[in-house]
Amino acid sequence: MRIVLMLPMILVFCCPSWAAELHQKQAIDQLVLPAQGISVDLNSGEVSRKGATGQCLEQVSQAGRHQLVVQKMPGDDAPSVTLNKTPVSWIKAVTGEARLGSLRLSRDGSLFALRKWKTGDKQTELLQDGRVVLTWKRGFIVRLLQVRTGDVAVLEEQGDQAAKLFRYRRNSSGETMSDREELVDFRSCKPGRLRLKGDDLWAWLDCDEDAQKGIYRISLKTGEIGLPEMSNPDADFVTLPKTFDLSKGETIAVIDGSPAAKHFHFALNGLLLSQTGEVKACSSDAEGMQSWNQSYRLRALATLYAKTGASVFSGMARKSMRLSLATNDGEAGRAGPDNPSCGWSSTIYGTKPGERLSLMINQAMISNALSTGCDLLGPTCPEHVAERIADMSMCLVQHFEPQFDAKAGLYRIDADAGFRFAGSVAPWNWQIAFAEVLDRSDDGSLRWRARQIARRFLKSWKFNSDGALWRYWPDAYYQENGLKEVQLKKQRFEDTGHAGISLLSLGRIPNQDLIADIGSVGARLDYLLSFGTDTPRDLDGKGPRSGRWFPSGGWANFATDKFKAALSGPVPGWRSADALYTYAALFDPDKPFQLTMDIFVCADICRRERQFTYENWQSYLTENPLFQLRQAEARNDSEIASEEFFEKSNFYKP
Repeated sequence: MRIVLMLPMILVFCCPSWAAELHQKQAIDQLVLPAQGISVDLNSGEVSRKGATGQCLEQVSQAGRHQLVVQKMPGDDAPSVTLNKTPVSWIKAVTGEARLGSLRLSRDGSLFALRKWKTGDKQTELLQDGRVVLTWKRGFIVRLLQVRTGDVAVLEEQGDQAAKLFRYRRNSSGETMSDREELVDFRSCKPGRLRLKGDDLWAWLDCDEDAQKGIYRISLKTGEIGLPEMSNPDADFVTLPKTFDLSKGETIAVIDGSPAAKHFHFALNGLLLSQTGEVKACSSDAEGMQSWNQSYRLRALATLYAKTGASVFSGMARKSMRLSLATNDGEAGRAGPDNPSCGWSSTIYGTKPGERLSLMINQAMISNALSTGCDLLGPTCPEHVAERIADMSMCLVQHFEPQFDAKAGLYRIDADAGFRFAGSVAPWNWQIAFAEVLDRSDDGSLRWRARQIARRFLKSWKFNSDGALWRYWPDAYYQENGLKEVQLKKQRFEDTGHAGISLLSLGRIPNQDLIADIGSVGARLDYLLSFGTDTPRDLDGKGPRSGRWFPSGGWANFATDKFKAALSGPVPGWRSADALYTYAALFDPDKPFQLTMDIFVCADICRRERQFTYENWQSYLTENPLFQLRQAEARNDSEIASEEFFEKSNFYKP
């Protein structure tokens, strides 16, 4: 690592008298990302970028003379896409049954996107102008890095095999061919963020040893991975405004500080610098965007507001809630016998094309997030919004009442649903998530049912020296499928991802039995962390090992010191919504806050050109080089709430 220290400016943000109380005395009016040209009006929710505006303006990109604009209206399954102001018609035809990734625009005007299927062969496809040009079988993790007029760069990973970067050729007609050239074999290194610049690949890599985590510069001519340019696991690529007048090269930020400061840093970087302005909140749940993305982001924003009182978090949380309520099937005109008006139906789980399913787990994730968000916002969540959320929850309880099996004391999956497990006793994560919905009821019998479900779950747990274990399905599921006790014991234990969903709600259901078992959950968490960042899939350490299975989400409710320390840096998938909730949940505003952000510019060598030091979270929030919070006239959050952000007649209007 070659570093030259060049510090024309060192900024120290201590604790100016106004900064400590800014979040209480003044309303933040606007969130701005100067380098990206993005601004968000925190009052209206309007997002502006490169001349385009909208509540859910997801993407505005330029390639040569071509401009791409991607946005949604509340309840949309597929985005509205325009290329040079002309609607792109094929988008709706390729969405719905599979998840469509971000669109990439080539300088010749071609549009590319990855599409991943949740049903059938579960393959991943590369689409070019609406046509499938490349396909990867189930098990591949694929990232589309770059599209050019002559080629397409793709990162491919499969199971335990090394990740590889390939370049696929485009022919004279512009069509992407299956011919490919291997550019980089990452071998034992696991790639994080990647940037292609000319003949070089700038990459954050984890090459097994802590000393080898950091930023690498790899020549595409040789593909050789040498020593890192920045040997620091907390190094990350950033974009700063031109007003900083930095040298030419790759800009990298390196942070260091106390655990609380780093938890706050990573939470904010994901929430404010990615999906800025909650631009995914207009999405329907066709692809699970409400249940598996927005629900966690809302929890994270509301959690940070409850801990800080900063209006940027309450403003974004209110927008998220407003738009989530505006996307349900009743508002979108999709309600029917199988899809209640108070729910959010999905299309990626069905067995038939276009079939919409309102599965219990998805409804519970969204409903619980809205209820929790409103609770955490306190008086800044308008009363009529709280009432609507409560009514929605009871509507869902009534809709799923026919699926409650009183004999088993558990819920079943609707026997008439076009789902491969229709009629079966529902998995534990479904049961516990919906038990949280029940526990919010004013009906004492429903709250009793919720706690009985939680007790049944806890009684299903097994224990060994490494803590608690449980399975994905209740015993009743296995027994109904003909398994004897001996066979049942051979069934694999729950995976870390679904376990996190169960734990997210379990900790919110009052239960004396859980108090005795809290330590066993922490012991299991520490056992999983003993494998490093490549944690095993299953709770007992079995199954494939990958960063994909790193614990997050509900595991934060049972955080150990070891877990808090691990989250004091970037973990696999740290920008995912459940990980952002984890960082927000771990942030403790009462703990010491000290953070240093060094800005390096790397070309032939790496030079440190700026340094920012923060001694409290307020100064980090208000004096950050990556984003700006701008203020209008002085007013507090209670006054903002009284301005009726949520109109009773139409939840889309701010």
